[in-house]
Amino acid sequence: MEANYELARVNFDTLCKNLDDHGWHYDKDLDNLKIDVGCSGDDMPMDLRIRVDPKRQLISVLSLIPTTTPEDKRFEMAVAVSIVNNKLADGCFDFDINDGSLFFRISNSFIDTVIGSEAFSYMLIVSFKTIDEYNDKFLMLNKGLISVENFI
Repeated sequence: MEANYELARVNFDTLCKNLDDHGWHYDKDLDNLKIDVGCSGDDMPMDLRIRVDPKRQLISVLSLIPTTTPEDKRFEMAVAVSIVNNKLADGCFDFDINDGSLFFRISNSFIDTVIGSEAFSYMLIVSFKTIDEYNDKFLMLNKGLISVENFI
């Protein structure tokens, strides 16, 4: 476990340097190897939680989409999320049909390696672009402003 933590810490430091080099403002939790970073999209703010997991040797980016799907729209949202996920090359939306929450998630393994700065940039760019592309559409579907057919 100690070797995994040391490698996780090197990856965490590489991530922080990448954010610093690009002028991002972020909050970091060194004890838990977590970073919170956000930005404004075309229509809604986007917040990311980045976690470096020493045990699984995994870097995960997770973002809560700030809309909860009402019970009567959850089947439509599940269909919409499935269709969107089928189009994505990297990352996915995770929809919890039980409580209506929706997240974007992208991960990268660092088993026995240090992830390069470019890989971190890619994860952030894909996250922000994908969330910005779909968050307003998911919100409109939740509010009944568009049907699932129009979403598709």
